[in-house]
Amino acid sequence: MRIGVVYSGEQLQPWLFRGLYPVQLRVSCVADSSVVPENRTRVEAFASFFECDFFANPEEMFNTATPKLDGVIIVSGETASVPRVQLIESALAAGINVLSPSPLNSLADGIHLAAVAEKYKRLVMTGTRFIFGRCVQEILRIISTPTFGEIRDMRFLLGIGRVPYLNDLLKSGDAHFQIAFEIARRLFAEYAILPEEIITMASRNGAPNVTCAIRFPQGAICTFCQTSNRQWGNDTYHKVEITGEASYVWSDLQTWKRFSSENTFRMGGADEELSTNVQGASGQLQEFYSAIQGDRESYAGTLRSVLPTLWLRERLQDCIEQGQLSLKMSEMYADLDEKIQELKPSCNDSSEDRKRCREKALLLGKRGDFSQALIAYRETL
Repeated sequence: MRIGVVYSGEQLQPWLFRGLYPVQLRVSCVADSSVVPENRTRVEAFASFFECDFFANPEEMFNTATPKLDGVIIVSGETASVPRVQLIESALAAGINVLSPSPLNSLADGIHLAAVAEKYKRLVMTGTRFIFGRCVQEILRIISTPTFGEIRDMRFLLGIGRVPYLNDLLKSGDAHFQIAFEIARRLFAEYAILPEEIITMASRNGAPNVTCAIRFPQGAICTFCQTSNRQWGNDTYHKVEITGEASYVWSDLQTWKRFSSENTFRMGGADEELSTNVQGASGQLQEFYSAIQGDRESYAGTLRSVLPTLWLRERLQDCIEQGQLSLKMSEMYADLDEKIQELKPSCNDSSEDRKRCREKALLLGKRGDFSQALIAYRETL
């Protein structure tokens, strides 16, 4: 299998180095997407290290690499010469599957790329790597067992070094949002189960902090506390607690403990805590490789599965910007339904109809009707 890398030269590559070797995945070629000269030097050194072909730009690699690439890993930061969404779309149009580990910027980007991926019948994996770590996968297995009991509540704490904006803090929270929605999917057997109510509080004093609680159907409560007040370092720390009727799980996303009436378990140690198998980088790469090889969807991290995560992030952003402490989905849906009814484009070849059809698709996405949103959006492509 031939795998390429698009890299903007920023110092984002350690996870890639760590993740490639456990799965013995060889890089076939590297393309430069940088705009800074010293970053281009890093990209060329990256290609030299892997002893593979170097391309001066991604489009050249997508269309002229021989033999054709099966997949591409896009590690392209904010200083890239081409926006990441455009890179992903170009790769899909060239018939190449895509892994882009960083979270997408918006729900609109997610819907657009999901529709493009379905048009070209190619896989796109994106979002946090934590969902693929051995620790999180073991937690998901535990809470899915009947002995764990019905989940009463979930609590997530995310602490990071100082960030200047609330939106940056919320984007960092995608790691926890994705875990919460994966748990909800397993509980309700639906990939797009959404909460019924959101309560949120935020502060910009000194450094941004966000606390929110969401109520899922059937009463499960989930709370997120995100803080950038960590004064003594810039490293991230996590705390996850999930309480069921008969068990309780605690985790820092590197190790976990389970408490029940019968026993206590612990996974992790000094070596494992530094392992990419725990962090999830190699797990994500292995699943990307296996999904391409098996011509199937990934079990996690697909665009469809991360749409609820992007949806929640944007709802929290809306609440904070509007100074709204509580948001009931039923009230929001009533307002959106009225706007959707006003948009009845014929979706023919006229640019105005395509524009209205896309607007309707994004409103459907905001409402949480992701399947209908993708159907409407695909008609505009």
